[in-house]
Amino acid sequence: MAETKRVLYIDDEADLLELAASFFEEENLPIDTCTDFDTALKLIRENNYDVIITDAKMPSGSGYDLYKIVKAENKFKGKFILVTGNIQTIGEENKHHFDLVIYKPLRFEELVTSVKKILVL
Repeated sequence: MAETKRVLYIDDEADLLELAASFFEEENLPIDTCTDFDTALKLIRENNYDVIITDAKMPSGSGYDLYKIVKAENKFKGKFILVTGNIQTIGEENKHHFDLVIYKPLRFEELVTSVKKILVL
């Protein structure tokens, strides 16, 4: 039996997370969601995720800041996806750190397909 893959999605828009979760659950991909930077760090430190999807800009911290902290702690070995409306949010020079950058407006079917491809399901 294949190991279940886990996804964490961080965005400050709770409605967006709820909608995204329904798409992932429909595809039998377990997903946790949270709306703030500190909760995201806590979840990442306490769980094993295969993919982290993060909004680039949130009131409590940036997706790039989250990436830097998580990578520095060397506990996360999965894939990192950045969702942004504008790459200038994190700077063109930082784009290469992420396994995938997805631009808004977000299409959830494409997001799920991208996650499945990145996980090589």
